[in-house]
Formats: sequence, structure tokens, C-alpha cells
Amino acid sequence: MSIRKGVMALLAASLLCGACTGDPNDPRTWAKKLKDLREQKEALDRIANIDVDRARVVVPELMDLYKETHKPEHLEALARFKDERTKPVMIEALEYSEDDFDRATIAAGVLGEMKAPDAVDPLMKAADKQLPVKSRANSVRLAAIRALVKIGDKRAVPTLTKILTTSADEQDFLLNQKAALGLAELRDPSSVPALIKGLFMTGRGTDIFQECRLALVRIGAPAVDPLIELLAERNADVRQMAAERQFDKVTPGVVPTKAAWVLGDLRAKKAVGPLIARLNMPPRGGEHTVALTALGQIGTPQAVDMLIAIAKNPKASPPLRASAASGLAKTGDKRAVPVLMDIAKNGYVKAPDGSKASDLRASAAVDLSRIAGREHFDAFKALADKETAAQGVFGEALDRMQVARECGSNVVCYGAKLNDPSWTRAEKAAFAIGFSGDAVHGIPLLLGALKPVAALPQERYTVHQAILYSLARLASGSCKDCEDKLLKQIDRDEKAVRIPGARDLLAETRVALAVIQNKS
Repeated sequence: MSIRKGVMALLAASLLCGACTGDPNDPRTWAKKLKDLREQKEALDRIANIDVDRARVVVPELMDLYKETHKPEHLEALARFKDERTKPVMIEALEYSEDDFDRATIAAGVLGEMKAPDAVDPLMKAADKQLPVKSRANSVRLAAIRALVKIGDKRAVPTLTKILTTSADEQDFLLNQKAALGLAELRDPSSVPALIKGLFMTGRGTDIFQECRLALVRIGAPAVDPLIELLAERNADVRQMAAERQFDKVTPGVVPTKAAWVLGDLRAKKAVGPLIARLNMPPRGGEHTVALTALGQIGTPQAVDMLIAIAKNPKASPPLRASAASGLAKTGDKRAVPVLMDIAKNGYVKAPDGSKASDLRASAAVDLSRIAGREHFDAFKALADKETAAQGVFGEALDRMQVARECGSNVVCYGAKLNDPSWTRAEKAAFAIGFSGDAVHGIPLLLGALKPVAALPQERYTVHQAILYSLARLASGSCKDCEDKLLKQIDRDEKAVRIPGARDLLAETRVALAVIQNKS
């Protein structure tokens, strides 16, 4: 036989063999081999490597295989299709035990991705299953919570509130955290009582304050009256918790403190009167400091009047006056400037040894430099040049004021300073943009300056916070770019929570977005 004839014979044999075994790129070829134990694994691998839409034709065969074996890996082979035909199989797989739970974890994830409303009831049952605290099967409960949130059906709210308010002695506390975040997504006013209780829950050395805070801010106006009631310590559930856990011995004033904090986040004008009333009561812990910060965030004329009165009051304690000055700096109200200038100049307080201390003066200088404009530069420079007791702080304040001198009312100029190597100058620029009221030019500049927390040195965290604060002042719910950029920021920063301080910064980003979304 000639060489040519031999080659032709081999080609013919190859073609005949191919015809026998089928096209390796056709999923049906491999579907026929799923029941062959010797070729099953290769068949599954080959199907997995074929484009989803092309491979969809073999879903019935994959379903038959799973029904025969009930193996998690065979359910996993179905998972990537998110096919309506698989829904009954996935719902059935949600039944699980402490020793057999892998299939339920897979099924919950798929049903969430499919946003299947008919899976809500079985998912709620899976999420609510009581398990030992350290059971590995809690992965199903977590997956079911995530799925319920993705589906977005408010029928899940009672189940999530039950999980949220269950003691850490009875369940993995991570479930409480994920339930709170789930309620933050669903934004249902009926969850407010549970979220308020959650503000004070602890477990495994941590708490869920930030998650519950976020949920309450996202819910918005319906949370205000219950929080005002909490501020006045009239919430029955929290009063019982406080008595049982002896809040006033361990963390005095924690109830009004947390109430004031969230009311400030909500910019709740209705809360100004109750916050002022709280300031007229004897303080416990840091509640007055937080109340003053809240008044600064709300920034109504009545709130500013109260902040000025306390800041100027020589009979008030220096820390309280400093907190009032800090609150004034958050208002953007120009009436604050002469008050802060006077305290920076004359606000000496008597130290324990009888000498004059400049701590209050220094903090007022910082607050002044955050809010004052170009027209106040010369007066403050004259003051800073004479300073001897707190030269470093006054020098940093002057650095901020220099930015105001250079930019005046030019928002674009401030935008260029947001990336200044000096964090004090960058922080001043961020606040100046927020106080400008110029949303059209200011918002893009602020969004453009956002950086992942993992890329920030610790000293730039204050700049990041100033950017968020100014975005919350300028932006409203109609700012789609704000939502897109902040959601991207949150997604990146969730991967960096082990960095010191990053979790708190992530919480501020989430809250800033919620404040923006609440503004119509």
C-alpha cells in the first residue's frame, strides 16, 4: 500500500470513530455518558466547559442524574443554568439536616440568583431552622438569608426580624448580622422595633450596631418617631434589656447615645427639640457629645442656636464646649465663624494645676479652619502667628485656611486640592465643596476623589469621611452616578474590613449612600 493510500485509510478510520463517539463539542455527546460510571466525571467536566446556552439542552439528563444519585456535585452541575425547570429540584433540596446540608446550601444560592418568589416559603423555613451555634449547617441558614434578600419579597421580613432578635446564646451571631443587613435591603418599616433592639445586641465579642443603624437610616422617616421615643428612654423592650444587662453600670447613657447617633444620621429635624431637651438633663456617659454632633448634622437654625449657646458658655465643661464647636463646624452656618474665632483666641480653660490650658482653643481652631472662608484668612493667620501653646494644631489649621485663601469660592480649585499630599488641605477642600452648595460641579469632583480603603493610609481616612459628608449634603436620590460609584466603593471596601478602622469607614460609606437615597 502506498503512503498516500495509508494516510487516506487512517483518516477514514478516524472519521468513522468520530461518528461512533459523537462530536466532542456537542453537549448531547456527553449527556449520553452521564450514566456510565467510568465516563461520568469526564462528561460532567466537558459539559461544564461548554457555553451555558449551548449546554442547556442537557438539563433534563442532568436532572435525571441528580434525582438518581442526590449527590451535591450533581446538583452543582445544574446550578449554573439557573433554569426554571430545575426549580422544583432546588426547592426540594432545601430540606436538610445537621449532617447533610451541602445540597441545601447550593440550592439556596441558585434560588436566590433566580429570584424565585415561589421559593420564599421554603427558604424562610431553611433560614429559621434551629441549629447548634457552631454547627457547619449554619451555612444553609446564611445562604437562605442571602437568597431571601436577593428575591426581595417582604414576606421574609418576619423571619429576618426573628433571626435578628434571637440571642447569641441560641445561634451563630453572624446570622444576626446578616439578618440586619437583609432588613437594610428590604427597608420595611415593620422591622423598626427589631432593629432598634438590635442596636444594643452583642455576641461573640462583637455587636451589630452598624448594621442596624444602616437599616434604620435606609428606612428613613418611619424610624424617626420610634428613635425619639428611644432617646427619651421610653422603649419598653430596650428598657428591659437595659435593666437585665445593667447598661448604666457597664455603658452609662448608651441608650440615648445610640438614639441620638441615628437621629443625626437621619438629619431628623423633628428630633431637634428632643435632642435639646436631652442636653438639659444631667449627662450619662457620652450622650451629650453625640447629641451635639447630631444637632450639627441636622443643622436647623434652632440647632445652630443651641450649639452656639453651649460653645460660648464659660460655665459649660470644656469637653462639652468642644463638642458644640465640632457640631457647629458640621452645620456650614456662617454664624459659627465668629464664635469659633473667639474661642480659638480667648477660650482658655483652667487646668488642674491652676494654669491656663489651650485644649479648647486648639479644637476650636481646627473646627474654624474647616468652615471658614478666604475672608477670614488674615485674621486667623495673625492669631496663628502669635500662638505658642498649641503651635502644631494651629499650624495645621492655618494649612487648611491657606486652601480657602487660594480657592475662595472656586469649586473646581477645591476639587484639585482633594488629592493634595497634605491630608489637612485635602480635608478642607472636601468640606468646602460640600458647604458650597454647588451640586452640579461639586458632586463629580467628590466622586472622582473616592479611593478604595485598602489604598488609603490611615491619615487619609478623615479626608474620605469629609468627602462622604459633603456628598450627603449635596447629592439627592436622583444622582444615579452617586449610587453607582458608592455601591462600587462599598463592594471594594467589603473585602478590606480586616484593615484597622476599615469596617467603621465602610459603615460611613453605606450610611452616606442611604442618606442620599432618602432625599427625593
